[in-house]
Amino acid sequence: MPAFSSPLSAPAGWTYTLPGSLTVPVGLRYAGDRLVQLRADHPGAGGVLRMPALGVLRSVTPNTGPLAGRVVVEVQPNPFPVRRVAQAVPFGLPTFYLVLDAGLASPVMADGDTAAAGDALATVTGVSILCAGQDRLVRDPALWSAQILAALGTAGGTTTDWEPFATAVGQRAAGTAAPVLLLDHAGRPRLGGSVEITAGTTTATAVLTAADDGDLQRAVARMHAANPATMPLADVFDGFATATVRPAAPGGGDVQLARVEDGLTGAGSLAVTPAQRHVTFTDLHDWFAPQSVAASPLARYSRGNAFTPLVNGPEYFDDLFRRLQDARAAGAQGGLHLTGWSMFPEEELTRRLAGDPADLPVTLKDAATLIAAAGGSTRFLPAQFFQLDPTTPITPAEILAIDLIVTGLLMARNVGAVRSDVAGTIILAGITIANAIAITYVIDNGGRPIEPNKSAVDLLGAIANARSEFSPFPAALADNPLSPPLTHFPWTTLFTVIRNVGIYHQKLAIVRAGTDRIGYCGGIDLNPDRLDDIRHLAKAPYHDVHSRVRGPAVRDLELSFTERWTRDGAGAAPAFAPGTTVELGTPGTDVVQVARTYFAAAAAARALPFASAGDRTIADTMLAAIHAATDFIYIEDQYFTPPLEYRTALLAKVTNREIRSLVVTMPGIADQPFGEIIRSGFISDLQIADAGGGGGIVRIGYPRRHYTVPDNQLRASSGRLRLMAPLAAAGGLEPSVWLGPKARIPDVPFWLSVDGELMYVYDEAIGVTPPEDRRGFQVARGAETRLVMGGPVATAQGSRVRGHAVGAAATVVDLAGIYVHAKMMIVDDVFLGLGSANLNRRGLFHDGEINVFTVPEALRATRPNPVTALRTRLWAEMFDLPVSTVGPLLEDPHAAARLFDRSPLLGNRWTDIQAFPTHLMYDATSGDGIVGLVLGDLIFTALAIDHAKLYDGVVDPTSSLGS
Repeated sequence: MPAFSSPLSAPAGWTYTLPGSLTVPVGLRYAGDRLVQLRADHPGAGGVLRMPALGVLRSVTPNTGPLAGRVVVEVQPNPFPVRRVAQAVPFGLPTFYLVLDAGLASPVMADGDTAAAGDALATVTGVSILCAGQDRLVRDPALWSAQILAALGTAGGTTTDWEPFATAVGQRAAGTAAPVLLLDHAGRPRLGGSVEITAGTTTATAVLTAADDGDLQRAVARMHAANPATMPLADVFDGFATATVRPAAPGGGDVQLARVEDGLTGAGSLAVTPAQRHVTFTDLHDWFAPQSVAASPLARYSRGNAFTPLVNGPEYFDDLFRRLQDARAAGAQGGLHLTGWSMFPEEELTRRLAGDPADLPVTLKDAATLIAAAGGSTRFLPAQFFQLDPTTPITPAEILAIDLIVTGLLMARNVGAVRSDVAGTIILAGITIANAIAITYVIDNGGRPIEPNKSAVDLLGAIANARSEFSPFPAALADNPLSPPLTHFPWTTLFTVIRNVGIYHQKLAIVRAGTDRIGYCGGIDLNPDRLDDIRHLAKAPYHDVHSRVRGPAVRDLELSFTERWTRDGAGAAPAFAPGTTVELGTPGTDVVQVARTYFAAAAAARALPFASAGDRTIADTMLAAIHAATDFIYIEDQYFTPPLEYRTALLAKVTNREIRSLVVTMPGIADQPFGEIIRSGFISDLQIADAGGGGGIVRIGYPRRHYTVPDNQLRASSGRLRLMAPLAAAGGLEPSVWLGPKARIPDVPFWLSVDGELMYVYDEAIGVTPPEDRRGFQVARGAETRLVMGGPVATAQGSRVRGHAVGAAATVVDLAGIYVHAKMMIVDDVFLGLGSANLNRRGLFHDGEINVFTVPEALRATRPNPVTALRTRLWAEMFDLPVSTVGPLLEDPHAAARLFDRSPLLGNRWTDIQAFPTHLMYDATSGDGIVGLVLGDLIFTALAIDHAKLYDGVVDPTSSLGS
């Protein structure tokens, strides 16, 4: 059976025309897409309409509009029998639409029926045929039929039954009258705009209208017929083999073009021929905002780069350390520049694999030592967390205030250590006294003794040819216009000592290996907690995204490091100067912008010399990309508490139905104090806006690992329990579930499987005295666990509730959320941004951040589109499916987006953001006895009184650059 067959019997006997586009009606896969119509008419009694491929049938008959009364039959091919051919088709698996004339009998079929390639569907005198690809780029019938024919030949398929159809259709589009389709960045027909055309020595300007359906030939013919003086060209080519098109860029922008047939790109203009006449283009100024720093040395963007996304820590670390080996091999021409929020110089971050040198560096300390031994140099800028301005003298009251805050934070992280028994009281008293002594010492030494990056400065700075310097961020409380004059204890005391709450958050590296320069930028720090790959088997699973950059954009990364080193490098020279044009070259076909966030200082003395008025380029480019979106937006973010102007822009896209899909992936619970209030409010706003327009756009959730037995470090029996009292088949909240043996029970909270029923243990039983052999717990069961949220009203679901007898097996299980640390956005499969800036005011207006943004020069004209390739990798990870198998099926972003609705019980990692037990929200601050009464009342109540001010002033500060 052939993979594809002609949809028409005896194709040469039909007459073909291109009467204009048709819009796929509601109820079918590509509903709303405007596709080029191939009209086929047969003389006499008519011809046979056939199945173009083995596939599933579906049909609709619209009641209104241009297709009213016409039966539209969708043929969705089965990809598995034709997978090699489908993979060879440039636009992925095709979907066909057969549109019957009104009044004709419908094919005898039901939705969901399957038919084989070549099977007869109906006898017709006329039919319209449409074809959609997974990349959603519009193609005229001559191109899509020819590309399917070429794929059949490439994959070794049978061409006999498809070739006559492709030949007949191709003849209709042959010659200088062939349609010239102009498409937007998403691949849809351009319905407006001006295009300058040069054919031979004649240049004329065509103005597109909606009636032209993006066909430049139609516009030229229409204008020539109306006034030959205004449009001297009779057609686009005017008798020549080639014409050049130059789309106008309103406002003096910079147009990037690509030919769909071969991926040829052009800046400003591009040649078309009768055989290569599909052009997709966009104005790069619509995507990349100008650098907001006046006279910035950074480019608005550069072409010719090679941009490679790196997913999760091991992929980045493996790449980086092998490039560091190259730097070592380059001798005196080798080096490294590295900034980071955290650096662990002695942690092994990669493994030596077969083929690697026996002494491949696996730690930062190893790399710096080996590069130095070879004659190269390294420079490190770890962030400085503590910038203390001690008062004189530090009074006992001030020490006590800070002591209570530190103690409270420690207890919040480990309430189980200080429960309401005698041992807990002693532990609490010991911590309080020790803190009081330690705090005095720390303040007197400016915070250095407890700096998290102290070892990075001490160990790396001691290596020959290496320098490592703390990099303090100069933003002060006074630079934040929202900083409140807090007057409640203990904030007056705390702010006497702490004046700076900002930090350099950039994760940036540049490796020099001779004339080769490689830049790295993204969200991943050189930190061992990032050593979790796509399998997410780590004890604390972690997800992040980074990037490798080669080409002209590396210079902007190098300049960004050099600016900081000049300020904080203690007078030492950088390891190397920024690369030259020759060294950087043009190794790829990606447009890349390097963008930054720096605060706007309220006093000139604190201003950064390289951003004296601050820098908000990251925010501006993000907003530009949202405004440019016409298809979908995919976001991964650690906090998702964006400032007002970002929220307004994204809400408008949903409210006005300007995009078809918005998917947001975040942690189930982020570690941003009070951020849940902001985050949940914005999520609610998006969901309400979506529901108001009919729904179907917004999906917001988090990834969660399938449950496993926890890694027990003390003894193999930990977590292996049994039920010590019968448990009835009742859902909801159980006030007392008895478990034993006591020595095997972990601290709350934890998940528990009792004979396969998953329950959530959130606290100890209240008001009961347990026997010696057991402990009692409060437990959520059934829907109360909110294991899954599903349906249009987000109905809570959980394991099936059933009764359990005494002695039933009860096993502690790990149902860990995968912590999303990424700061990434994909728009319309053509724009990608990632870096260190979270979607909050800190990330966009206050802290020191760096992001890279990219658009492929070929836009979506080539397969695989690099942005699409990353999206399919990320989505396969969220669906817990192998990308090698399902990658091709995820190319269509709208069909693939519906997989986010698949239940985690059916295999998804990704689940609705509300799918976690209500009590999980409070675990970090729960407690009883002394902790609950003393710390709860004294510390957490004090914080709650001023939580809004605390959030604005400390948790998520801003500067005059933004709201």
